[in-house]
Amino acid sequence: MSHTRNRVEYDLLTRLDDRQTYNGALQYGVPSQSRFLPRTIDASAGRTLYDVSFESPLAKSLAGNFDTSERGESYGARLTFTPWTGSSFNPSWSMTRVRESRTDGTTGSPLTTKYPKSFTQAAGFSSNYRLASWLNPQVNYQIDVIENNILSVSTFTLGVSTYVFQPGDIKTVNRSANGSVSLPITIGDIFPKSRTFRSLNIVSGYQLQDGDVWNQIEKGLSTQGALWVRKPLRPANPVAQRMNLTERDTWNSTQRWSPLEGFELKGRAAALRTLSISNNYVLSLQRSEVTGTRSKTVSRTLPDAVASISQLEQLWHAERWMANTQMNFKYSIRTTENVGSTRNKEDAFGTDLRAVVLKRYDTTVSYNLRNSNNRDLRVDANTQKARHEDTTVQVTFDWRKFRFTPKVDYTQDSAWLGTGVKSQDVEVVTPSILMRADLALPSGLRLPGSAKPLLFTNRIIWTTTASLGNRRSPVTVADNSRLFSLSTSGDYEIAKNLRMTLNGSAQRLWHRYLKEEDFISYAFGTTLTFQF
Repeated sequence: MSHTRNRVEYDLLTRLDDRQTYNGALQYGVPSQSRFLPRTIDASAGRTLYDVSFESPLAKSLAGNFDTSERGESYGARLTFTPWTGSSFNPSWSMTRVRESRTDGTTGSPLTTKYPKSFTQAAGFSSNYRLASWLNPQVNYQIDVIENNILSVSTFTLGVSTYVFQPGDIKTVNRSANGSVSLPITIGDIFPKSRTFRSLNIVSGYQLQDGDVWNQIEKGLSTQGALWVRKPLRPANPVAQRMNLTERDTWNSTQRWSPLEGFELKGRAAALRTLSISNNYVLSLQRSEVTGTRSKTVSRTLPDAVASISQLEQLWHAERWMANTQMNFKYSIRTTENVGSTRNKEDAFGTDLRAVVLKRYDTTVSYNLRNSNNRDLRVDANTQKARHEDTTVQVTFDWRKFRFTPKVDYTQDSAWLGTGVKSQDVEVVTPSILMRADLALPSGLRLPGSAKPLLFTNRIIWTTTASLGNRRSPVTVADNSRLFSLSTSGDYEIAKNLRMTLNGSAQRLWHRYLKEEDFISYAFGTTLTFQF
């Protein structure tokens, strides 16, 4: 249990703020092992007293200076159940409610009003149910409710009627909910003698994500039991309005499989055991409403596949000059449809190869291709097509105490309007090199009268990057230039508690057609850090 008090006096305002907080927490381990009783109980409770008062009659007469008395209370609980071995059910709940009374002395005789100020609640549960060695579904749900009362006089006009609300009479309500069901299955547990499907794992699930916002709800409407967003509130206030609503359902399934992992392959064929395949399927349905306007969006991803294999140097008979070789392939198709409005389809392919060449050069080569197509369903016509392509070649090697990483990036972006006219065609080739050095030159300095020398770590981490970006476009004049960039940074650790950083950068742009776009820029900086 705890108690805190914070008291603040403002002499010029003759104002006194006095806040007191009482809190208590309980943790209890239930000695009974019954499946119907909780194993542990966690509970908490709190109360807050917050008073604001003005002593001077002049201060009380100013608009906005009220004597207020705020009372808040909070409660929370969490239980853990074990229905049977390997299963769990854990409900939780917390609530905070704040009320306030206000004394207005600006009207002559003091007028006191009482009203609710805010309310928050979080309720939910997490659980899993072990039904078999290979079947252990998980179910979770959580909903949060936030209420905030309007603390000023509010006026609304609806048709020919005008409604006036005093402070605290109406409130805004914000609800958000998240629930999920997950079903992981390991095929190897179902068929332990099957070598082919021993490593096949399938995780399927469903997720719910909902939320809504309401305005001008009367203070008397309780939302403590409104634990389902898809069941709308029923306010009696004629000016109450649901500002927005989102209901999202997502079904997904992920499969991972190494088909040859369970076979005893030897020699060069042993590399085939590293073959791994994964795929992800996602279907999302979202229904939205904003101030009465409804929309529906359907998103689908299938396939979203990745295949990888390593130790390729054995299959390629290249063990003498290659090592740690790995290759990945990626392919995906994503479709997003705003029902009755637009549809976007995007397919992407990518691959990369990583290897250590001649036991010294860490090499990476990657390639990606992405195509997208936008279609207007209202007129049944394409509105835009786009294509993106990029390639990267990178090599990293060490020379003495320096590490060098030369790299070449190539990107090409094209876009066409629905009429077939090309609106974008940009090609960028960027060679670059990164140099990094980590130098440690420890030394000491013996001061007069000191028995021990003063040690200096003298560690220098120096990083420099230089690149030259070449842009070319037959469509856009502005995309025809060369940009040279150079940046360097030196981190000098003099001692354990003393560090200095020097950095600088420079850029030079040459435009092919618009000479007024040429520029030179540079920057320098330094930082000295003491640690005590």
